[in-house]
Amino acid sequence: MLEQEEPARVDCYRAGPGGLESIARSEAAELIKCAPVTLETKKELPLVWIDILNPAEKEAVFLRDELGMHPLAVEDCVRGRQRPKIDRYPGYFFLVFYSTRINLERRRMALNEIHLFLGSSFLITVHDQEVPELRSVIETWKQRAQRNDDSGTAAHALLDAIVDNYFPVTEHFSNRLESLEDEIFTSAPSTTLQSAIHLRQEMLLLRRVLAPERDVLSSLVRRDLPFVRPELVPYFADVHDHVLRVTEEIDSFRDLISTLLEVQSSNAANQLNQTMRTLAGWSIILMSMALIAGIYGMNFDYMPELHTQWGYFGALLLMAAIGGALLAVFRKREWL
Repeated sequence: MLEQEEPARVDCYRAGPGGLESIARSEAAELIKCAPVTLETKKELPLVWIDILNPAEKEAVFLRDELGMHPLAVEDCVRGRQRPKIDRYPGYFFLVFYSTRINLERRRMALNEIHLFLGSSFLITVHDQEVPELRSVIETWKQRAQRNDDSGTAAHALLDAIVDNYFPVTEHFSNRLESLEDEIFTSAPSTTLQSAIHLRQEMLLLRRVLAPERDVLSSLVRRDLPFVRPELVPYFADVHDHVLRVTEEIDSFRDLISTLLEVQSSNAANQLNQTMRTLAGWSIILMSMALIAGIYGMNFDYMPELHTQWGYFGALLLMAAIGGALLAVFRKREWL
């Protein structure tokens, strides 16, 4: 069943004495147009946070014409499927980041693309689907009193919440790896191989996101960004360390999957060898018995023991003796 597309929604907030307060689009646009390009005059303007869900052409016009965002950045927001990055534009920075979640129905990881416009006194977030971390941060900030917060603090709170949610995803991968280890010796090789390939594809997808996100956070830590106060740098560095930790765990998981695939391949080869030995052993036993049956089944008058009274039973006894001897030899060599 396909997920229904969320309708477009634009929520505008302004930081007040009691927290974030809802305001009209026009008021938010006027405050953003008056935003300074540095933090020197930031205290004269309150923080403005605009959250846009599932942007269409109408929202693109709002971003481009009313808020004055660059057309290239607006195009990235509408089209999506962007690589995590940080671009510098006059008066603000444009960031692309990804949040993660586990689809409980399909037991697979899903990625949600988030775009951020970070200015001296404003933060604009644009996304195609609901992001629980974003909504949680906004709801928290609605109930907190003003504490000299700015756009850098808001950006850190959002990025920190997104990165913290990576750890449950890695725990999900770890649990699936444990199940995969148990399946190697119990399930069919084709089923185990398919599960391992799907898991490795999900990890590779997350790894492709983590690598550029690490560079984005490095930029926030190392660059002299005019919208990030120096006292916020250690907090962004902490988020950067969390991304490094998740990246290392994903790399170790990928190495473990490669090892498990090698073990599964060796196990399949051993099972095939065992099967071939079993078939060869039984073939030899049956051919030895068939040889005797074939000899005594020829229609000749002058054959040894042809008219012997117990010749038939003697032939059966001889076939059983040869078959039993061969069976004992093959079992001793662990072929059967």
